[in-house]
Amino acid sequence: MDVAPTIDVARAGKDAAVLTSALTMPERYVTKALGAHTLTAKSSVTISDGATQVEQLTDEVTLEVDASGAFHATENNNADYGREVIYTGGKLFLRPRYARWHGRAPEDDAELTKLKDDLGSTLAAHVELVSSAISVADRGAVEQAGRPGHRVAIDRMQAPAPAPAQTLKQRAWRTDSTVNALAGDVILDEKTGVPLHAHLEATVEFARDGHRYTMAIVVDHDVTAIGAPHPVSPPPADQVVATPERLHEVDERDTLLDGMAPPARKKAAAPAPVDPAPAPPTGTKAAP
Repeated sequence: MDVAPTIDVARAGKDAAVLTSALTMPERYVTKALGAHTLTAKSSVTISDGATQVEQLTDEVTLEVDASGAFHATENNNADYGREVIYTGGKLFLRPRYARWHGRAPEDDAELTKLKDDLGSTLAAHVELVSSAISVADRGAVEQAGRPGHRVAIDRMQAPAPAPAQTLKQRAWRTDSTVNALAGDVILDEKTGVPLHAHLEATVEFARDGHRYTMAIVVDHDVTAIGAPHPVSPPPADQVVATPERLHEVDERDTLLDGMAPPARKKAAAPAPVDPAPAPPTGTKAAP
């Protein structure tokens, strides 16, 4: 059963594990807790070799969620890549930056959930990287986005725990990473524990190909317009191109005749693992 984490907001100002649980809450739980809202997340990741900057990436996501379940999102970065997503009226519209829209029915509810969770994951992805070094301090009650909230300050603990071991090959570099600096400010919704505001800055040292680099991270996360109408409209029809859909009859035929006849469709070779660790200068995305 898909159950949202229970966040003890008062304890989050004393227990880093509780705060981390709140900051890494998937968007699907945020939507269940708040209903209609707008999420804006900005991140900047800079990779340096000593005093020389070798990679820099900024990314910005805006996600508008309506109470009806419809949503509209944009994501763009300074590498000139981006995407825009609309879901409304039971139809999903997607387009890469500068391209035309493709419209189709979603494969299932899981596709929509995964898509929104991915769009809302900026803060969580960076918090997970530095979670072993987080120290917290309670800063008391505040108001944020028109709701009662609780402020928590983030700092680097004096003796950070070792970075957790990674089971995924592409994240193996994290095991030997070191958080050298960490600071932040968080406001949790008093009622739900959802992070309504977060600002995080960190410096992480990591190894790649036997050489050590420094990663500087800045993240800003804000949830606004809670409960406000967010009507979502489909894109203009003349900007939407037909999207070919997979013939499920072929998949069903292969399943029924598995082991008795050659498959009608060749199975695609498994893609090689992709390491998202920042690599000096390759021009690829330097996200943790």
